[in-house]
Amino acid sequence: MRAAEGQAAEVRGAVCLVLAYFEEGEALRTSLASVRLEEGDSVVVVDDGSRRLPARDFCPETAGGAPVRLVELPRNRGVAVAARTGVAAAPPEAAYIARLDCRDVCSAERFTLQRAHLDAHPECGIVGSAVRFRDPAGRHLYTLVQPTEDAAIRRRMRVNCAFTQPAVMFRRSAYEAAGGYSEDYPWAEDYALFRALLRVSAGHNLASSLVACTTMDGGISQRHRRRQLLTRMRIIREHWDWHPGSAYGLLRAAAQLLTSRNLTSRVRRADDRLRGGSARAQIGGLEGAEPGAVRNVGSTGASGAVHGAEGRRGG
Repeated sequence: MRAAEGQAAEVRGAVCLVLAYFEEGEALRTSLASVRLEEGDSVVVVDDGSRRLPARDFCPETAGGAPVRLVELPRNRGVAVAARTGVAAAPPEAAYIARLDCRDVCSAERFTLQRAHLDAHPECGIVGSAVRFRDPAGRHLYTLVQPTEDAAIRRRMRVNCAFTQPAVMFRRSAYEAAGGYSEDYPWAEDYALFRALLRVSAGHNLASSLVACTTMDGGISQRHRRRQLLTRMRIIREHWDWHPGSAYGLLRAAAQLLTSRNLTSRVRRADDRLRGGSARAQIGGLEGAEPGAVRNVGSTGASGAVHGAEGRRGG
């Protein structure tokens, strides 16, 4: 039996939002200002060794009606350690862990919808959503629509990530059964975690676009793209099932080692414009970007990013 099954007692589970922070400054306030939580929920911000712009100078005491706890690491340890530290610091009553990256913003109903989905589907260990991508000026680039059903998500995961990291909420019990974030998968720790979660639970994505992500040239995923792709290939091999999709995933990652991520991003934006908004995600109150065409990625991911890794921006 999967770990998430038999969790029906987790009704109206409390949510803890975990953000990893490193020298982001006002972007932290921007992200937390978009959060809407309920009584009993909480926020944990982990400062991953910032020196120039320490989170204590920007972190509010509350966000969306919930208390904010700031955890400061003495030195920069990387995204995996910061995320693992944040989950460990969540209150014991937090049944669900949500993620968000600095600079990204949530729709007003994001946590309500995802909490309700996990409450209603005890077999589901992780739920994500469609995500809108915008440039630093707030201009819409494209909308990334991930597969919604468990079977389609599993097919997609053989090739690349079927969840966008800043839009996920996962069941804490499933996270613990999966082993949590690991430092063994540099720049692809999210992809590794999500594949582990699917070994112990089902996964879903909501069709609504519940998060707007800011993508920047030169972000972590771009600067470490080669290592990220090599790590992704290792994860695919570790989960090898002799399915043709797994073979395609390896070949695709190898081919991407020879191409520019900026080129890939330009192709996606051009495709989004050519579609001309013929298919749209259900946008839930996201500000700062105009509606645009939905990009149903199939076997492609999203572009590079600020402070994420494989699961945040796909490859």
